[in-house]
Amino acid sequence: MKAVIALGSNLGDRRAHLHSGLAALRTLGEVVPSPLVMETPDESGRGPAYLNTVAILVVEEPDPGRLLEALLRLELAAGRDRNAGRNAPRTLDLDLITTDGPPGRWTWDAPEDLGVLGPTLSLELPHPRAFSRPFVLEPWRALSDPGACGGVIPQG
Repeated sequence: MKAVIALGSNLGDRRAHLHSGLAALRTLGEVVPSPLVMETPDESGRGPAYLNTVAILVVEEPDPGRLLEALLRLELAAGRDRNAGRNAPRTLDLDLITTDGPPGRWTWDAPEDLGVLGPTLSLELPHPRAFSRPFVLEPWRALSDPGACGGVIPQG
């Protein structure tokens, strides 16, 4: 399965967290990272600015729900505090944007190791807000047009 994954970080060494996130994704499959990293304000107003990018991830796993579970485990391993509440600042955010499979909505019982997220997990593909977010679309577009990044890569 081919998937588009959005990566973001707004705590600590944001660039290092993105690099670690890409390395963690490589444990799941083949990764093609975008050449574009964008700095964007925190939409919630609760934290510092984000660094955002996207990557294409090719995995053998055919089930997008299992892929989401793997992404959630990587976030937790990277120090994401899921008890901090929705939209809280985070070391690493990994969002499953879309796959080459069919669109849809799924809800299932959370595995025991992801119980901190609640009794159930849910997934909607494509991600319902992805296409209104330049920090997802622009790095994604840069994957197919490397000249589109225009050299705008923040240093912070």
